[in-house]
Amino acid sequence: MTDSANARDRPASHNGRGIEEILQVIQTLKDANIISCIVGGKALLYYGVHRMPTDWHVCVPNDQFLNASAIFTRLSDAYEPGPKILPQIKSLLHTYPRFKQKGVDFSFYIMPASEYFVADLDETMIEHSRNNVPYPKLEDFAQSLVTTQRWPELAQLIDGMNLDEEWGPAHLHLDMPSQAETDYVVAKNIKYRSFQDEFPGSNLRVGTLAEKPIDRTKKWQSLVEAKQNRMKPHLSKERYATQFRRKGSQDPRLREDRAV
Repeated sequence: MTDSANARDRPASHNGRGIEEILQVIQTLKDANIISCIVGGKALLYYGVHRMPTDWHVCVPNDQFLNASAIFTRLSDAYEPGPKILPQIKSLLHTYPRFKQKGVDFSFYIMPASEYFVADLDETMIEHSRNNVPYPKLEDFAQSLVTTQRWPELAQLIDGMNLDEEWGPAHLHLDMPSQAETDYVVAKNIKYRSFQDEFPGSNLRVGTLAEKPIDRTKKWQSLVEAKQNRMKPHLSKERYATQFRRKGSQDPRLREDRAV
């Protein structure tokens, strides 16, 4: 049970995964001509990472963020505000609206594309799971983790998809950050610092992104080279390629038995 649930809530569909519920959220946005995709922990799960995130993070175009949030506020018969969460390091998640479906152990956030992407969200960046849930394409999702310096999540993505050293330079922009990326990092840091200023005298540290250019090619190489080091001791390195993938296993997106 999530922290937004109560004892009378029924479990979400698909053994608590909430596939039917998130599809309804996506359809509600679609009916309002708002495209969306799932980011965060659920996107990592789609790409083969073994984790059990609770909330869904629904990403919408920047100029539709307020409209999308207002839609679920108006649907008060079906949804209610979810409990606030504590601030997280290098994250603005706590500043975005969280909604809970009434009577169901299911909650989600609405967030603008700028939380993850330099460019605004559009249909060319999206693919759909076998259950028709929209996720960012692998290249776009990986690039967002690079740009936003979410290195632990990028390492998990590498392990979930068993990406090799050549994949990064072939599909990602790992050279010196573009001006748009540099401007993005500066703007994101302004938001982080602005939030921290709201708590003068506290020990709260939300963190900031590195504004000094990072050698992202070397960073990619180091994360790929450490795949086996991230494996748990009980996993055989003869049988496992990464902490999440057996050698020779299929792309996790192709498996029909996954509730993603």
